[in-house]
Amino acid sequence: MAKYECDRCGACCKGHLIVEADELDLLREPRLIESDPHYARKSHSQALAELQRDMGKALVIACGAEHPCKFLGADNRCTIYPTRPNDCVGMQAGDEQCQMTREAAGLPRLLPIRE
Repeated sequence: MAKYECDRCGACCKGHLIVEADELDLLREPRLIESDPHYARKSHSQALAELQRDMGKALVIACGAEHPCKFLGADNRCTIYPTRPNDCVGMQAGDEQCQMTREAAGLPRLLPIRE
């Protein structure tokens, strides 16, 4: 299986992306509340209670070309990387989603690293 190394282009956080953050994500990173207008005015405990009460409900981080992820820094690095949502953890350099967002941003495909 080919291995890829992220070149920190930021396309995954600037492209048309919807990240769902669940209760565990919010426990790990309370600032996620800021990213969803529905939860933004609620306290951390109120948001957690709502997510716990309504199974299947999630915070939504919607990104786009004109509105990159709120947690993407000017250097194209995630400002909450250690506590990012599981949806973000699941994105891997070189996978289909990575290659599609790079293409949409006009970037070349990420090439596998040579071992």
